[in-house]
Amino acid sequence: MALRTWSQAWRDAARSFWAESQPGDHFITSAGAEMADRVAQVLRDTDDRLGHPGEMTIIDIGCGDGALLDLVRERCDRLGQRARWIGVDIRPMRRDGIQSIIGECPRELLGTPTVGVVMAHEWLDEIPCDVVERDIHGVDRLVLVDEGGEESWGPALTDERACAEVGVDAAVTRTWIERWWPLHEPGDRAEVGTGRDRAWAWMGSLVASGTALATDYGHDRSARLTRHRRGTLSAYRHGRVVRPVPDGSVGVTAHVAVDSCAAALPGTAVTVQREEIPTPGLPVQPNAGELASYFRALRLRDPSRLGGIDWLRWER
Repeated sequence: MALRTWSQAWRDAARSFWAESQPGDHFITSAGAEMADRVAQVLRDTDDRLGHPGEMTIIDIGCGDGALLDLVRERCDRLGQRARWIGVDIRPMRRDGIQSIIGECPRELLGTPTVGVVMAHEWLDEIPCDVVERDIHGVDRLVLVDEGGEESWGPALTDERACAEVGVDAAVTRTWIERWWPLHEPGDRAEVGTGRDRAWAWMGSLVASGTALATDYGHDRSARLTRHRRGTLSAYRHGRVVRPVPDGSVGVTAHVAVDSCAAALPGTAVTVQREEIPTPGLPVQPNAGELASYFRALRLRDPSRLGGIDWLRWER
């Protein structure tokens, strides 16, 4: 089988996988009523901060089937006819009152920059990235992979010509690794976040006045140099963690270097989801629906799971 960089193989595999799948088929996500409540509050706060402009545009990048965006819209009645709701994904989304734009991002979106909110939930971790590993001689090398998931060492990052032949800018990659994810021992791996950095900066470029918001599983430099020295590349299928194989049969993902993204868009604030979702109160005599909502909110605040998701917010 042909060997390619992880970013190339992952990109093609993702197109096949998401052409047939929805996030809820394979992942436990934050999307739901409690998450929609909090995001709707961000929209209302933005509307207040901007002085209730005559038009507000809300764009959801990587919206999937549009379920979360629809829930948020239901909670923003006060925006009324001032609001234009847009979902962007690689396949059409059919929801009354929401415009569907088909395409891969980052790319130009007509009508932007705009006044309003641009958001993306658990999207940045889907953006493919190259993988670099330190070999037994202490040399940082690209990791190449075939369609069956078998990996091999590729060119050293010091060999700019060889890296260029497989589509990688060695100088840019070296600079990013040195700053954000330095490798120290053989077997240490880095997932190069330049594409995620560009994507977050691009989201900010879509906002003339308003807010950019992204939520995702992430890490900072300290965590990368301790807990994630072998990287975070993984895959999911039907709710289970499986081997990352870039053949379109699984959803490949890797956590996001949120500190690197924040530096790419100066002024970005980073919080964690457990700080964003209010502590739920248990009713005295809860019914089944209230109990379900209570436990969903607890799950969104669990620091070892969904509560550890990072929120990146940028305002203009």
